[in-house]
Amino acid sequence: MSERDLFLIDGANEFEGVRGIVGMLRRWPRLRRELTSAPGYVAHHIWFGFPTTIGLFTWWESEEALYAFAGSRAHHEMWRWAADGRSTRGGWLVVYRMQRGGPLWGNGVEQRVRTFRRFVRTPGGMPPDPPPHG
Repeated sequence: MSERDLFLIDGANEFEGVRGIVGMLRRWPRLRRELTSAPGYVAHHIWFGFPTTIGLFTWWESEEALYAFAGSRAHHEMWRWAADGRSTRGGWLVVYRMQRGGPLWGNGVEQRVRTFRRFVRTPGGMPPDPPPHG
């Protein structure tokens, strides 16, 4: 199997306290439904930064798929709400593209290997490739 590209989006918001977090939690079920049913969606993982930061990693099969989701109705509505100046203090969005490499063994790797097996080779006990020089 040949490796394919995989795109990771890391996004987060710092909320204005409990009211902002509750507002996001109310919007999450609709956003999650649209996210997980979007063409090109691979997986997602929610993370927290104490006390008021909530982040979301999402993985996509293509850059086109991730930007199509970014233009979706639920995503736009969530961002209009988040950017109104009352619910959040700020946030970020970073896009990563995997061009080479694969999983390294460690905590939770087997689950990720199963999730991403169509993009990366299963580890064969060999050490990872050295980073490119240049």
